[in-house]
Amino acid sequence: MDERLYAAFRTDSGARMAAAEDTLRTWWQDHDGMDGRIVGVSRDDSAEAIGDSGIRVQLEVPLILEGFRPRRIVRIRSHAWPNVKPPVEERIRSFEDRWPDPGDFQR
Repeated sequence: MDERLYAAFRTDSGARMAAAEDTLRTWWQDHDGMDGRIVGVSRDDSAEAIGDSGIRVQLEVPLILEGFRPRRIVRIRSHAWPNVKPPVEERIRSFEDRWPDPGDFQR
């Protein structure tokens, strides 16, 4: 990623974090994410995982979601970046697959 994009992660600025899978796809990051305040930013140059930028962002959020636990994968977007809707390919599945169909319930 362009280094200028990482500069948007500054202490006391805002960001949105969303639980993701290892491919960085989310269900629907606008609704399954959490806005918070960045309280710390550091760089770990010993990062060895493919796709790991080495940037460590500590985000203070009002609620903890299951996907925010240590060693889980998250997507983070600075509030300084434009808020555009991610393409369908970046979602885990379609919205229809997320919620059960009323026909799935027996009467």
